[in-house]
Amino acid sequence: MLNEEWFDSLDDARRKLALWRYDYNNVRPHSSLENQTPAEARRALEQFEGSAPTALAQTDDEEYENQTRKLSL
Repeated sequence: MLNEEWFDSLDDARRKLALWRYDYNNVRPHSSLENQTPAEARRALEQFEGSAPTALAQTDDEEYENQTRKLSL
């Protein structure tokens, strides 16, 4: 949890926040989403005809993925 973290610098805080955000959205399942990750739930929503993909958060762009890869432990 982020409330248990110490941040040594602004860059350290950014790195830890990016790793937490990646874990929250792509690794850890959520019971409110039928034990899917938010990324899996998003993909499931996009399968329905008439869904509004632009209304969903856009986290699958290259820049987001590159930042997350560079920040891995």
